[in-house]
Amino acid sequence: MESSLKLRKTGYKSKSLFADVSLGVFDGLDNALWCYAFATVIFAGAMAHFLPLLIVILLCGWAMLGIYVAVTSDKSLHIVSLDEQAVVILASIAGLMVTTMGEQAVNENGLATMLVIMSLSSLGVAFFFWAVGHYGLTRLLELMPYPVICGFMAGIGWLLLEAGVGIAVDETVSLGLIEALRQPENLSRLLLFIAGAIVLLVAVTSIRRAWALPVASIGLVIAFYAAATVKGQGMQELISQGWLFDIPADTGGALGLVKSLSWSQVDTAFVLSVVPQILTIAFLALLTQSMSLSALMAAGSHDLDTSREMEDMGKGIVLNAVIASPPGSTDVIASTLYEEFGASSRWMPIISSLVCVVMAVFGSYIIPWMPKLLVGATVFLFAYQLFYEWMYENVRGFQPIDFAIVLIILGTVIFVGFMPGIAVGVLLALLLFVLRYSMISAIQGQYSLAGYRSSVERSQSSNKVLDQHGGECLVYTLRGFLFFGTANAILDTIRDDAKVRSSNYRGILLDLKRVTGMDISALNTFVQIKTLCEISGVQLMYSGVSMETRNSLLMMDAVSRDQGEPLIFPEADYAVEYMEDVLLSVYDGGALEKSVRDHLLQIFDDPEKVDILMEAMVKVEVDEREKLFEQGDEDTGLYILDRGTMTALISTEQDGWKRVKKFRPGSLIGEMSAYTPDHLRTASVVANEPSVLYHLTSERLAELDTGNLMLSASIHELVARTLGNRITYMNRRLFLELK
Repeated sequence: MESSLKLRKTGYKSKSLFADVSLGVFDGLDNALWCYAFATVIFAGAMAHFLPLLIVILLCGWAMLGIYVAVTSDKSLHIVSLDEQAVVILASIAGLMVTTMGEQAVNENGLATMLVIMSLSSLGVAFFFWAVGHYGLTRLLELMPYPVICGFMAGIGWLLLEAGVGIAVDETVSLGLIEALRQPENLSRLLLFIAGAIVLLVAVTSIRRAWALPVASIGLVIAFYAAATVKGQGMQELISQGWLFDIPADTGGALGLVKSLSWSQVDTAFVLSVVPQILTIAFLALLTQSMSLSALMAAGSHDLDTSREMEDMGKGIVLNAVIASPPGSTDVIASTLYEEFGASSRWMPIISSLVCVVMAVFGSYIIPWMPKLLVGATVFLFAYQLFYEWMYENVRGFQPIDFAIVLIILGTVIFVGFMPGIAVGVLLALLLFVLRYSMISAIQGQYSLAGYRSSVERSQSSNKVLDQHGGECLVYTLRGFLFFGTANAILDTIRDDAKVRSSNYRGILLDLKRVTGMDISALNTFVQIKTLCEISGVQLMYSGVSMETRNSLLMMDAVSRDQGEPLIFPEADYAVEYMEDVLLSVYDGGALEKSVRDHLLQIFDDPEKVDILMEAMVKVEVDEREKLFEQGDEDTGLYILDRGTMTALISTEQDGWKRVKKFRPGSLIGEMSAYTPDHLRTASVVANEPSVLYHLTSERLAELDTGNLMLSASIHELVARTLGNRITYMNRRLFLELK
């Protein structure tokens, strides 16, 4: 992954320069309005005299990040905005600072402390963005359940609603608000602010143009000053009545406030006390940015490297930290909406950012004339949009339990606080994951050897024994991550459904091939399963086990042993073969003593046919590891195994040589190539031990086709029956694994 900064050289060619310029201007004015609102949310009340500086900081931070993303993003129209979640949490920190520091909070000490906190929040977000993007960890962010995210965002909406009420009547949403609203002037003021928000809402939802909010805002300002003129109210009277912000004239503007600051004024103890809130800002910003980039990629036809975009965004947010601006993030709605309006190049967000710079230059002169009505209405508008999106639009398909989680988080934010709401959300995310994951059975399949067989080719008599007694050995295929909740379900299933204690079982296999991991509680459960099996004389074995898990199982003595060797197999096929051998040793002890003639007599039930066939075959002896034939060799006839064992292997590009069949005495070998169009061997067959076979050559089989039609037909019947049995067992096993 690239780590160096790469400026984009394409995406500057505009389809309509007028559209990009006009939309950029209107978006810049829109952003400026939000900066005024966000600054008021953070520095409302006692810190309002610092608004000129904060507005300049927010406008410059927005502009710098906007230009940076515009020239570095892979997407030509990638618009950013300040993170409203960070703004709300910073506002709560400012309120806590006023309570903690007292009078020190409303002078230069409070301002210096707050600027350091804002800078650290942006640095935290920048580092998290860079780390997640650089190391490709964006997928981890998607593990957060969506209902929890909805609860977080609804909580942000509530805090903005509280901020709007505070701007309107200088009172928080509490029992004190009821007392304040008993005064007619406060009630009428709040209703007027809400009416202003409704005007803005109607404008942006009905017109749906870039200029809708700026024009509606200008109209609201004109209406405000027109009413003030009619009433004969001057600026000082409007300030005294709370309609305008009380900005002292001797602050010296934004630059004057900065010049008076020093590091010695920072309250380090308070900064350290709000580190959890700063980390929360970074955590929520990660979630928001991950969802935004995914939505941005889904909304357009252009593929995005979300990890690279996240990493680059982190580098850009360092610029916010330099000037103590809150962090920013991708604005999906603006990016897609302005594209619909006709924006087509990087010039649109660049022009929007330049408008913010211009507004920052004149911000100190505009803020004293900015009506609280407009700022409060804008905050109410944003709060409504958040509630509508995260409490209605995005939750319409939720199950009751999902919606209940959203309400629990929102209720915690309302009645306890935002940080406890975050803690409750994370806890609910964990509980929701455990609850839902534990509802997924860790047992993917449960079979017995009556239907689930290995790839070992056995004689007809052995297959009959396994058909009859295969139910005495069970196979459980497990999946997922095993922990206390899911592992106990395995124990209950084996104890209750399998009835290990009351039934006559000889072996149980746990196939861990699809298990992604396990904790100590799962290992303890396996120890309990092994103890249960030992009491009933049942062997417990495993397959598909990683080296780490194998060591843990051996250390905790959670596996049965045979002659001192732990019954842990590399694949389920080898474990099933072992269980088949155990059953055959008990119920078909004479199978190994049978000759080829005995096996043929069971098939043909005609000694004369068997004698002719035995006379036609040639005895072949092979040593251990000697190849009978290789994959791709020409067909030379078929073999019947008399003594020993053979293995059929096929060569694959990815896995190398892989076992497909193992042959026991009485098995037919090499019959398939006689029936394929090219007459080539489909696998290589190797002796596992010194073995004896009988070979019926292609030439001798051809002679029998003309000289003894009845015997020839019987041989072809033998081949057909062998292939039919293979297909039957293969289909049965495939059906069980797909259930």
